[in-house]
Formats: sequence, C-alpha cells, structure tokens
Amino acid sequence: MVIPTALRTLALAHDGLVTVDEAHEHGLSNGAIARRVKSGEWVREAHGLYRLADHPVTNRSRTRVATLSVSQDAVLSGLAAAWWHGVATKRPAVVTVTGPKSWKGTAVKGRKVIRRTLSGADVVVHKGLRVTALPLSVLEGAVEDSMDVIDRALQREKVTVEALVAVYQRRRKCQGAAEMGKMLVLVGSGARSAAERLAVDVFEEHRITGWVANHPAAGYVIDFAFLAEKVAVEIDGMAYHRDTEVFQSDRTRRNVLITAGWTVLNFTWADLLEKPGYVAAQVEYALRQTQSAG
Repeated sequence: MVIPTALRTLALAHDGLVTVDEAHEHGLSNGAIARRVKSGEWVREAHGLYRLADHPVTNRSRTRVATLSVSQDAVLSGLAAAWWHGVATKRPAVVTVTGPKSWKGTAVKGRKVIRRTLSGADVVVHKGLRVTALPLSVLEGAVEDSMDVIDRALQREKVTVEALVAVYQRRRKCQGAAEMGKMLVLVGSGARSAAERLAVDVFEEHRITGWVANHPAAGYVIDFAFLAEKVAVEIDGMAYHRDTEVFQSDRTRRNVLITAGWTVLNFTWADLLEKPGYVAAQVEYALRQTQSAG
C-alpha cells in the first residue's frame, strides 16, 4: 500500500510517527489505517499514534510517543524538554510531560505526567512537538538535574537571565519555584554574596570552624582561609561569566597560592547548592591532612 508522499514526508520529519488526525488530513480513512497496521507497514505505538515500520525506534521517537500518548495537547517538559531544545546533554530516563488537569491516564514506565495549565508564553512547537519554551525548560531541567543546565544555556547564549527571571515570576507560586529562586540568585547580580552565604551555611551545618573570609595572601584575597592549616577555599564563578582571560587569571592565582604554601580547594557555586556534603567532606579532609603533616 502506498502512503501519500506528503504524509510520509511529514512522518519522517516527526521521527517516523503519524497521528490519526494527520492520516485523516491526508485522505486516509480508519479502514486504510487499520489495513496498514495489519500488513505491518505501520506499528501502533499508542491510541491514535502510529510509527512507520521502516523507521527505527530512537530516543526522539520514544520521547514523541511519551508526549503524544498523553494527549495531542500534551507538552514535553522539564529536563526532557531541555534535551529536546539541545541544552541538556542526554535524554533523562524518565520523561516529564505536562497534561491537562482532566487527564486520567495510567502510569507508564519512563514517563511522569504533571497535570497543570501552562501560560501560552511557556509553550512552543519545536521540531513538530509541543514543548515548554526554552527558559522554562532550562529552569525546570535544572531543578530536575543540576545547575549545569542553566550554565550551559547561558554560556551558549541560548537564553538570557532576564528571560529566566520572567519565567520564574510567572511560576513563582508553582511546584519547583523555591529551587528555581535559589538558582537564579546565583546567576544574578547577587551571585557573589549568595555564594558566600551558601559556603558559610555549609561550614556552620557541618561545624567547620577556624575560617576567615576574604583574607589577603600572596597578593590575592582568598575567599575562605583556614589560617592555622593554610587551607584556602576558593569559589569558582559560573562558566557563562568566565572568559579565557578570567580562566587564566584563576589558574595563575591558584599557582601563586600553592607556591606560597597554601592547600587550595576550588568549588563551584553549584557544588555549594547541590552537594554541600561533598564540599564539607573535602574541606574536612584537607584540614586533617595539613594538621597531621604539621
């Protein structure tokens, strides 16, 4: 059976998938669809959703099926949406989909459905699929995964801080808003003071004492210095703030401090926010090592 050329072209552009509505629009009846499924030409992936049998199953086709099987109006969201936009490095094992509040479908492995209503400004059609707009995808992807999603999007100039803040303002009373707010503090004008507050919180929570903030040494100012042990804790800026000149300056700074006898530990602001236990463990280990060496 010959599939209309225009429909096959559309299917190939949509990762080999055809909806029943698209088939109808191209002149295929329900009977014609059923015959194609029976002959093995098409594979039924979900209610009203079919895949060309000669098209391989891919991460993209799985993601499209996970979204469209909720409803034609469903929206790919979170880290999966960030991946669809190209600002997350890999597709998550569990795909988040926004469905209508009236959705009463069953749970499916590898898919999480959030029933909510999104602003029109937060939904776009990208590569033939309804997904959350890039700023919301970046913020929710970061909450789901890590701040690296925000950092990568900003560094590649895919999104602006202003656009992220605008989305946060629309979503500030919604799930995940508190985490979004913490992350936005780190990319805004208050980033430095926020990082310092986070570091102090880590030290206090793990009862790490003996530090001095902003201590001058070897021609530089150490972010947090443990004077007795000569351990320096330095907080690196987010990558999107850093150019080649700043990177080289940081390396020179580190080398000078080490030459002056300091043990230097570098942490990112994401480390402070997302892995405080790791930060505390590294600092405590360095302090023990220098104390035993003395």
